[in-house]
Amino acid sequence: MKSKWLVLAALILSMLTFTACGKKKEESFEEVDPEAVVEEAQKEVEEADAKKDEFLADFTGEMDLTGSWQDEVSQRATMDVEKSETGTYHILIHWASGAKEASTWEISGTYDETSGMLSYENGNYTVHTWDENDNETISEEEVTKGTLMKEGDKLRWSDSKNEEDGLFVKVSE
Repeated sequence: MKSKWLVLAALILSMLTFTACGKKKEESFEEVDPEAVVEEAQKEVEEADAKKDEFLADFTGEMDLTGSWQDEVSQRATMDVEKSETGTYHILIHWASGAKEASTWEISGTYDETSGMLSYENGNYTVHTWDENDNETISEEEVTKGTLMKEGDKLRWSDSKNEEDGLFVKVSE
């Protein structure tokens, strides 16, 4: 008999809980204003677009490449950039691999603001070595291709002859 009362009490308790939960849910429903929902969604889309544009600005848009740059990682490479009247950039990259050896790249190209890149397929690559009497020998002359890519106020340089990308920071105008 005791177990019947326990089962009945548990049943009544669960019904009361179910009823109370149902009332709470019914009371918490509000009328939805479709126009407010649409306005909120449009606002969220505009905010997301603004964040996307801000992010992309680091990789696209205007950038003055002229000046002297230095490789941020190795600090053994320098890049001197001049801009002609036609808008073409002329770039000389000097990478010191030792006290008596250096590699150079002579590059020309036009910076594309839409992509944030300067691409080239005509890079002149040479290796310069000096003997104990400072006599220079030029070897390994090759034509290379690569890109300079905007990353904020830095330039990432990638070239077919160079194994690793270089990340350059501007050191002077």
